[in-house]
Amino acid sequence: MRKYENVDVIAALGAVVELNTEHYKSDFKYDVERFKEAAQHPDGENSRLLWMSRQSGTWCVKEREAHIKDTEAYNLWNGYATFLGPNDGYQTVIVSDRILAYAVEIIGLENGRVKGDLYELDYREHVRQLNRATLPKHTVTAKYEDGTTLTLPHAEYDGKRERLYYQHGKVTHFHVDPEDTGALRDILKQTREQREKEARPAVFKVRTSSKKPSIRKQLAEGKAAAAAAPKRAAVKTKSNDLEV
Repeated sequence: MRKYENVDVIAALGAVVELNTEHYKSDFKYDVERFKEAAQHPDGENSRLLWMSRQSGTWCVKEREAHIKDTEAYNLWNGYATFLGPNDGYQTVIVSDRILAYAVEIIGLENGRVKGDLYELDYREHVRQLNRATLPKHTVTAKYEDGTTLTLPHAEYDGKRERLYYQHGKVTHFHVDPEDTGALRDILKQTREQREKEARPAVFKVRTSSKKPSIRKQLAEGKAAAAAAPKRAAVKTKSNDLEV
């Protein structure tokens, strides 16, 4: 596992988007908002995130919430993996999308830039390990725009969600807990200690290469193309590679 320390998070992950995400690149603007918010108001868990680039879009979720079953973060992060075999945490994992995934730890702002550490993840192995160490959702705490804060069992909250919205307005803060919050803290601590133990420092940089063929080859290809389709304009191509 490679670790990129004290990088410009938005610039680095933005480069990953350009290289790996073909459609819905605009998703990244929502991730940028989350990175900036975490940098401005770091509170531990708020600044520890999981991020992925897919062929069609990106996702950014809180690492803590991804370890609680049936949360939005859990469902989003696991949504691109198919588990085969018994539900024992050691299933075969099938991933059909082209996913580049990172654990993100936001440090803060430096000269207006969001700085942090990035840990390169093997998405297939990460979701397998994550699903060995998740806890059931137990309670939901929601704060509304009228100032009301409620903590309810998650099933009760789900049943009253719409009515609470009409009574108190939009949700301004949302927090989910398992029954044993201490167990969740231990899981996250062990996960991060293991990640740090396996990490090796690396330098994050992007290389864009555009290697032109020889003049002789260009002429030969041009003659062949002209003979096959004399009215068709030439298409210029460029290959991009991520180098670390």
